[in-house]
Amino acid sequence: MIDLRATLVLLALWALPLPLAGSDAQAPGFAEVTRPVSGEAVGGVVTIEGTANHPSFDHFDLTFTYEADTTGTWFPIVDEHRSRVVEGRLAVWDTTGITDGEYMLRLRVWPAEGEPLVAIVHGLRVRNYTSIETPTPGPSLAAPALTPTEAPPTSTPPPPAILPATPEPGNRVGSALIAGGTIAVVVLAATGGYAAWRAASRSNWGSARAIRRAERRRRSRHSP
Repeated sequence: MIDLRATLVLLALWALPLPLAGSDAQAPGFAEVTRPVSGEAVGGVVTIEGTANHPSFDHFDLTFTYEADTTGTWFPIVDEHRSRVVEGRLAVWDTTGITDGEYMLRLRVWPAEGEPLVAIVHGLRVRNYTSIETPTPGPSLAAPALTPTEAPPTSTPPPPAILPATPEPGNRVGSALIAGGTIAVVVLAATGGYAAWRAASRSNWGSARAIRRAERRRRSRHSP
């Protein structure tokens, strides 16, 4: 017959939330770092936010190390904090005293008994004395290159040809009358001039004949 007390103990242990194994084990709702995030560039005094909580919470600690560290050496930010934090400020990290480089954070939430719940943030880029790199989008994120549209060649248009004005039908009659009148004036002037010249010529011719007659008479009188 199975011992009733042993059965109850096993059921109680099964019902308790078990911590996740391994140093990178995540425990959402119990051990979370929400700020800064993995890959973020930080500098100066950094506020670390997240959650450190557990039904049998005892304390939490927060540490950092080099991303490429292989010795397992962690440097303390918070040694032993006895108050629970739910979606709030876990600690303030002054990064001005460390060398620029790649770092990671580790949050450990310790229950009253058992192993801690662990959350780790990788690839934090501390940039206090060097410039922050500008991320370069990959080929899939880059905008497609646009082919510039060639503008049509510009040229100065030739000046418009000046064509002789074509008189309107209504103006043709007027132009003919003006031309006819001008010709008539010229003809009349020429005719009048000719008549005056002819009259003057006749007068001169008659005078010459009278002079010749008088000369013949005078000669006939003095002849023996």
